[in-house]
Amino acid sequence: MRQALPVAVPASDAWQGRVPRHWLCACLGLVLYVPLLWGMDRWVLGVAASAYRTPAAMLLNAAVAVPFVLVLWSLSRRLLSSLLLVLLLQVLLYKVSAVKLQVLGAPLALQDFYFLTSFNRASLELLGSYLEDAAAVWAWTGGGALLLALAFWAERPWMGRARLARVVVFGAGAALVAALYLAAWPWTAFYTRDAVRPSPLGPGPGALHAGLMSSLVFKHLDLSNAVHAVDEAALRALLEATAEERAGIVPAQAGAEALPDIVVILSESFMDPRILAGMDQVADPIPATRALLERGAGGPMRVPTYGGGTVRTEFEVLTGMPVSAFPSVMYPYVDMARPRMPGLPALLRDLGYATVAVHGNSGAFWNRTDTFRAMGIQRFLTEKAFRGQGVRDGVWYSDASMTDLVLQELEAADAPLFVAAISIENHGPYESEAPVRDAAAKEAVPVPDVLPARAAGSLRNYLYHLGNADRELERLLRRMEQRGRPFVVVFFGDHLPALPEVYNTLQFADGGQAEEQMVPWLVVGDGGRRAGARPLHSWELAAEALEVAGLAGDPYFDLVRVAGRRLAALPPDSPEADELRRGVEAAAVARMQGRFEEFLR
Repeated sequence: MRQALPVAVPASDAWQGRVPRHWLCACLGLVLYVPLLWGMDRWVLGVAASAYRTPAAMLLNAAVAVPFVLVLWSLSRRLLSSLLLVLLLQVLLYKVSAVKLQVLGAPLALQDFYFLTSFNRASLELLGSYLEDAAAVWAWTGGGALLLALAFWAERPWMGRARLARVVVFGAGAALVAALYLAAWPWTAFYTRDAVRPSPLGPGPGALHAGLMSSLVFKHLDLSNAVHAVDEAALRALLEATAEERAGIVPAQAGAEALPDIVVILSESFMDPRILAGMDQVADPIPATRALLERGAGGPMRVPTYGGGTVRTEFEVLTGMPVSAFPSVMYPYVDMARPRMPGLPALLRDLGYATVAVHGNSGAFWNRTDTFRAMGIQRFLTEKAFRGQGVRDGVWYSDASMTDLVLQELEAADAPLFVAAISIENHGPYESEAPVRDAAAKEAVPVPDVLPARAAGSLRNYLYHLGNADRELERLLRRMEQRGRPFVVVFFGDHLPALPEVYNTLQFADGGQAEEQMVPWLVVGDGGRRAGARPLHSWELAAEALEVAGLAGDPYFDLVRVAGRRLAALPPDSPEADELRRGVEAAAVARMQGRFEEFLR
């Protein structure tokens, strides 16, 4: 009797016979994936693998990958290769988080993903400047791509090309991705505040308690579902308490010809080095700023960020609104993008000003281009305007180049001009070996002898650029005086630089932490006009500048100025101060919603 010959089974129809082996490999992959991801998460944070480790936390952190693996599986028909691709992408995220944690002291945050939607040469330049060994990164990337290609080649397809199973798997993955994008169930049922335990101070605690992936998902859900309600009782109480003082404010009556030019300079990472112990024993790198401070033209300012997050301080200064009024918001230009954003530029434009912004990097960073347009800024000069005549000093375009552009705009203006200039020269990384314009001057910058070599080099680099910022402020003021037109110059630092090794070695003179320190602010007008010297919050600065400019009378900024001065006279932890802060925050929410005027009636 003849034996029946074996019949070849097409690969596309053979998945049922291979199910046990595939599922065995898949289960093994998942068993390894969950603890591997958690271990990588703990390693990046520099904590023990057992820190906050529970089955629920590990599974939630790993489950974020499920919808993306399902979609890739349905498209490629290779489950383990899909899992490997998602894992490699997560490894990349963890690497970015590790770099950010080292430089800025905070892990990756949801808003950092805005770089992916505005990625260009400037983005690559900024991120690349923080990579100490770019060659190693490219080597690991190439190795990962090769590993993925080998896995894809070795793994046989699970499903036929037209199988119903592929449709079901794709549908399940796509539905979960859509639910995540829409911040809906089932994500909202599992990634809760109790599960993640986030903190309003930053992404660190959430990543520590529940893992980076869980923290990112929770922040997305929280931000998407946030409702900023006006605390009407607090706002009405503040308006009533300040009514008498506000009633005494006389609105500005000056014609366009008497309006002063107003220049606002956000100086990247500008601080007073003498807040560090021992820095009063070396030459002062900011003599011009110190002379103005001693004349009563400014003082210390509390800002809502440390080491990075420039746009938080920038937002507060330009709008007069504290970011604390919007608890779910980390980066206002991204998290609160809208067609109209009230603030100082819009007010001045209504008064007849031409409005310009200047920044020596991409306008796409943190959605500045769209936000400035929403604020009422008519023209935004970015790195393209610097390329023709600007020069780099270190990694970035110099403050001298920025000052040149500001002065050119002032000379060309045929109307009172408002300029918001955001410098970049003193942006990190401070360990950079990029050539500077005056290498001898940089090497001659004195620093305390107690610093280790690496920290001394970072501080010397920072102080070199800090001195340039101080000299450019002096040059700008001198040229403004020579023009013979009325003017007001506002100058401030956005945050302390991220120099953790320097701070750990020298310590702060007041015994506090880096996050508690304040930065300098100045408001200087022609003829010696200046704001009184006192501590400010950054959301008060525009209101003070308007008064020096003779432009008081806007109801919101008048309220901010009166409330800020009252707050300065109260103990910070007193119930009265807390009530006053709640009132200011309520006013900011009402202002952002276009409802502030309702409460004035």
